[in-house]
Amino acid sequence: MKSTAKPIRSTITWGLIGGILYIPLCVGLSRFMLWPVSFQVSIWLLLAGYAVLLSRWAQRSLKSIGLPLLLLFLAAFFIKSTGAYFFTAFLMLGWIRSGICFKARSFFKRLGAEIGLGLAAGLLLFDAVPAAAVAWALGIWLFFLIQALYFVLFDCGSDAQVAIEVDPFEKAKMAAQKILSSEI
Repeated sequence: MKSTAKPIRSTITWGLIGGILYIPLCVGLSRFMLWPVSFQVSIWLLLAGYAVLLSRWAQRSLKSIGLPLLLLFLAAFFIKSTGAYFFTAFLMLGWIRSGICFKARSFFKRLGAEIGLGLAAGLLLFDAVPAAAVAWALGIWLFFLIQALYFVLFDCGSDAQVAIEVDPFEKAKMAAQKILSSEI
């Protein structure tokens, strides 16, 4: 069965949904957890949803992304620095996308793409203020816009060639024309 998912469009849509859900998610989690943990768990939830999408696009099992997601979830409780948590999240996302889901390209090309995308996304977070929820919601959407570049760079999920089905009568007409042209 062929997948009809469009990774670029779906990544951008997931980023928009994540940006919209970020504020209620953080507010809801902050009622049960203190600030850095609630913030990091909400980021984990968004990345876990994206990892599920990645595994579905690559037709991998959900078990295959379980270990990186578990490690990132545990890191949300043990890492107190948001910068260090984001670095860990970029590593885990790179592991899921380039190490588990899309391994068709060479290791160095995948590593270069993950480092470039991680640095570009990290620049967005360099001077962000954690208290500005609207800015973070926009930042999440921009993060996923940058992540969509992975599929632009590697052209994952799109068919190399699309076969066009020729009408049988048209096929017969072309064969007859070929026969007639060869006899002359």
